[in-house]
Amino acid sequence: MTATKVDPSTTGGRVRDGARVHREPRHLTHSTEQVEAILRVLPSHGWPAGWTGRRDRALLALSELAGLSFGQIASLTAGDMTIADGVATIRTSGGRISLHANDDDMLCGPCSLARWVHALDLTVVYPGRVIAAVIARAVPLTADSPHLCQGNNAVTDVTRRVALLPPIDHYGHPVRVVPAGGPVVIRPMTDHRWHSIPTQLVPRRSARSDEASTRAKGLERRVAELFGRTPA
Repeated sequence: MTATKVDPSTTGGRVRDGARVHREPRHLTHSTEQVEAILRVLPSHGWPAGWTGRRDRALLALSELAGLSFGQIASLTAGDMTIADGVATIRTSGGRISLHANDDDMLCGPCSLARWVHALDLTVVYPGRVIAAVIARAVPLTADSPHLCQGNNAVTDVTRRVALLPPIDHYGHPVRVVPAGGPVVIRPMTDHRWHSIPTQLVPRRSARSDEASTRAKGLERRVAELFGRTPA
């Protein structure tokens, strides 16, 4: 299994690390070597490092391998992405992007997304300590780890409506948001416990747009931190 290489002239897009892009992605400013170096050190096990590492790995897969803009990433829900047969298909406002597998599992974009979606689904379905226990006991990721992108990565209907990369607090702990279509309940996790904050109504579309814009800026800052520079 190798990353598929595509001639950009035949797709009308740009190709990077096996990403087949059907619409022109944002300008990529980091080299393949830089991206791979970070992917090799991000943890997928231990709590909370494994949670943050999985989220960061998914963020890099979307921004650096698939070439999505931070605005596009912030607008994605888990249901906007399907992962099967070694390919992650991402539906964005700018078109459809297919990210293909890499033999090295530490560098495999679809596997990075599959591990994150699995963790996100557990967080939504089993609020509490389940996700902490699962990631704490997870086997460390290696180049030869099983390719999750080849298996069944379906998520529950409720998770499909959740933001693909929901916000985390300043400690790196997840902030759980029940998706649109019902009340929004935010429960930051601290010391492995969920603390409820009073239910809020789903915000108006303009408010959701502002939230996505804020989240996009946060994602951009996080990528800048991973590459060791201060965002403009």
